[in-house]
Amino acid sequence: LSLSLSPPPLSAGLIGRCIRTEDRWLSPCDFANENSCGEDGSNWKACIHCEGQPLSALIERRVLVPHSVLCQCRLCSSTESDRWQDNDDDCYACGSRGSLVCCDRCPHSFHTSCHLPRLEDLEDNNEPWLCTYCVLKDHQQSSPPGPLALSEALDSRLEHYLLQCQYLLLCLYKADQSKVFIQDPCQTVQGYAQHVESPMWLDKVSEKLLDGQYSTVSAFVRDIELIFHNCAQFNQDNQYGQMGVGLSDLFRAEFKKVFGVGH
Repeated sequence: LSLSLSPPPLSAGLIGRCIRTEDRWLSPCDFANENSCGEDGSNWKACIHCEGQPLSALIERRVLVPHSVLCQCRLCSSTESDRWQDNDDDCYACGSRGSLVCCDRCPHSFHTSCHLPRLEDLEDNNEPWLCTYCVLKDHQQSSPPGPLALSEALDSRLEHYLLQCQYLLLCLYKADQSKVFIQDPCQTVQGYAQHVESPMWLDKVSEKLLDGQYSTVSAFVRDIELIFHNCAQFNQDNQYGQMGVGLSDLFRAEFKKVFGVGH
């Protein structure tokens, strides 16, 4: 079993939920047990790997330091209400903390201005709220995407695929960890306006999408591709140019997946 662990301390294996999967937070024992690693998951230190190394080796070198089984901190508390929360402490889109809206199904949390669609008008009630990732997952289970030819997907009315486009934008916001493509580059990069004829950035695409300015999927895709075209033109093959290539590859792969292109 392999995973990536974030820097926070490793809780006591039996109780503390410190491993995040796509759907929820789990304790090391629960994670190992769900993945058929022994009858009760008690061998989690040996069977769970992080970056190719068993946790036992990382613990021995004190890269990871598990809490004592007697630890009474919130992370290791035996009281269910005190344990590690079900949702992330950081916004899934921008990675920052603050006042967050939590999805009632998965661990994702968002600032009201980071989620797509925006959540400023979200009513303060007891109704469960699902993020765009979960809504799209439900939609694809009830109505599997495609198969569509690429030309069919691009020629489609965007109003029929607004959810998919919102998802694609959230993927790009999440992947742009250095926040290179979010704001107007003419305001942040010296000389950009003199070299790039038609600047485009993620916040601008989001604004146009929310305002209903795209009539077809192809118009939305053109603006996304324009971001990466401009990046390649201005940055060539430097580190920012490589970032653009990576995000462009991600966008194309996710586009094919959510539209069922090539299935």
